[in-house]
Amino acid sequence: MKRKNIILHEGEKSLASHISSILTEEGYPVFCRENFCEDEDAADPHIVIIDIDHSDIPYRDLARMYRNIHYQTPLQIVYIGGSKDTLLVALEKDGGDDFIHLPAEDLDFTARIKAADIRLANQYHLIQEREFFRNAVKQEEELSARILDQHVSLKEAFKNIEKFNQELATSNRRLEEIAKHDMLSGLLNRMSLFHAIDVEIDRAMRTPSPLCGIMIDIDFFKDINDNFGHPVGDKVIKQIGLRLRQLLRTYDHAGRYGGEEFFILLPNTTLDQAHIIGERFRSDLELKPIIIDEGTMHVTASLGVSSYREGESREGWIYRTDKAMYQAKQLGRNRVVSG
Repeated sequence: MKRKNIILHEGEKSLASHISSILTEEGYPVFCRENFCEDEDAADPHIVIIDIDHSDIPYRDLARMYRNIHYQTPLQIVYIGGSKDTLLVALEKDGGDDFIHLPAEDLDFTARIKAADIRLANQYHLIQEREFFRNAVKQEEELSARILDQHVSLKEAFKNIEKFNQELATSNRRLEEIAKHDMLSGLLNRMSLFHAIDVEIDRAMRTPSPLCGIMIDIDFFKDINDNFGHPVGDKVIKQIGLRLRQLLRTYDHAGRYGGEEFFILLPNTTLDQAHIIGERFRSDLELKPIIIDEGTMHVTASLGVSSYREGESREGWIYRTDKAMYQAKQLGRNRVVSG
């Protein structure tokens, strides 16, 4: 597929010009807009970048317009802005797929837009695959009708249909798994992680039973990307995801919270038990280098642990866990702090 069209809503002309220049050099057609242009040829977007601070139209209204007009085709909306808290809210509640926190390096824009490009390609692939199976089902139905009309073996026809339905069900389950998981780490993606957290909070309140979470942040991950390149950083993320899956019990959950941050959800687990689990992961990561094609790499992580408090919101709990993780950073990194 050719490079995706990018619509840029940025009220600050110097920043709009800079972003446009960065992405144009990467081969993306960029169209700068001051408002919503439904009837223009260039308004056939694949990726929409919206500055939540400087758009003429409120960003959530702008996002809703694009979603409503282009609801039949894949569309990626990337928010940019200087307030991390507002960006997180916009990403979770206002129809965004990703965000870029300003100020940002040129490489951040390129990497995030390429990530949106990859997600679009996956969405188009899923649509094509679904269409293939719809056509296959239609062809199978037509074949079955001809077989029945010609008095061919009904038993064999039903066997073929059953086999196809099983393959279709298997494919649907695989597509569902793809939609739920982060394709790089293999862990739950952000939306699926939030859903799992909500389910476990409800279960903990009904049972009642203890519930703990661990926020993990890879130490000096930016240095890994800067010194060795993003492909090596991606391999580190992949290996961290593999180690977390090996660590978890059958009823635990782990997801990629964002970038180099991960969240572990531990049902029926006390704070002391969660601290032990976090320390086990931290120690294993410190003592066993990550093996990649380029060789081995020593990586450490800082972990924050907290238990869920009755009546607490999901956002409040995550904030406390994230705060404990930042305390671990401030104390020298490569440690576990319970908050």
